Amino acid sequence: MPADAPRRWPGLGAALGLALSPLVALGFTRFAYALLLPPMQAEFNWSFAEAGALNTSNAIGYLAGALLAAWLGARFGRLKVFTAAMVASALALMATAWPSSFALLLSVRAIGGLATAVAFVLGSALAASAMPGRAATALSIYFAGSGLGVVLAGTLIPLAHADGAGPSWRLAWLLMGLGSPAASALAWLAARQCIRQSPGRPTATATPVGRAIGPSLLANLFYGAGYVGYMTFMIALLQRLGFGAGLTMAFFALIGGASLLASPLWGRLLSRLKTGRGFALVCLMVAVGTVPALIWPEPWAVIVSALIFGASFMAGPAAVSVVAQRLLSASSLTWGLALLTASFSLGQSIGPLLAGWITDHTGSLNAGLWLGPALLLMGAAASWRQAPAPQGR
Repeated sequence: MPADAPRRWPGLGAALGLALSPLVALGFTRFAYALLLPPMQAEFNWSFAEAGALNTSNAIGYLAGALLAAWLGARFGRLKVFTAAMVASALALMATAWPSSFALLLSVRAIGGLATAVAFVLGSALAASAMPGRAATALSIYFAGSGLGVVLAGTLIPLAHADGAGPSWRLAWLLMGLGSPAASALAWLAARQCIRQSPGRPTATATPVGRAIGPSLLANLFYGAGYVGYMTFMIALLQRLGFGAGLTMAFFALIGGASLLASPLWGRLLSRLKTGRGFALVCLMVAVGTVPALIWPEPWAVIVSALIFGASFMAGPAAVSVVAQRLLSASSLTWGLALLTASFSLGQSIGPLLAGWITDHTGSLNAGLWLGPALLLMGAAASWRQAPAPQGR
């Protein structure tokens, strides 16, 4: 990076540091579950509905955390709450390694979801103002942290092998948990920098959130329900099709790598598109990315699917956050981001259960996975109806 980058991109370091929040919240806590689902399912003999229920439990906790985040930040201070949530997220990852009871696993996943949502929402609000005049770029960098988490999870999980027979899901959760405190410390430094550098602002009139971003709230619900089935069950489908561990891990790594590389491009594109149109485009691209591996069960289709899906899926939270940043006043932004995260999480709660139920009743993982692109197209249609930002915002 050129030496004058900090002058040309003020706040870049803070945005990069804050990106470690979604690394833990999404990359480790949520997306790594797709890689660990097969060995967990084999050990406990779960149905696909039960396997989906663990992701749903995490999403329910995430929903509660999203609704509490703005209040907690205002009541106890954003930095304290953000730090506590990051530490709790790391502890929840480590705790996931120990339970053998389905009920205990459900509880740990729910607690982890609550903690990561609080950190995620407060981090999103900070990232929106981390780079003055470059909100879309800062948010794209922030959400790209989840892509780095996917890459790291795909690296750590193959290291966790038990007797060479396959991945030890307990050791994998433990490794990710042990790696999270360092991420938490760096994210704390970035959050402190953002809060200290934020100029005092006069209290602005609160924006009616539901009225301003209603279509985006609905679109985000469809988005959360649509993309999560692919991330939850795609690894299981690849294993059912007989693909080896090499392609499976490459698939996961390609998703994370494509997300990282595409992030700067999405930042520029989202800053130029009209409000709502950017998120509609993301929904469409993610829907396209889910299809190749479902139509053609071949290695080349799996790679194409991973690249398109990976390059697009984490642009969704960035795009819908740009909508909130453009349409909501500063006093309403954290609450708006919390509601958007809540709608996203509600969708993530519904998606795995529906996909798992369809799979169990049809006997076909493909049938459950086809739910994803249908919901994503509904999300694109809803976002297209989002009213544009007023002139000058």
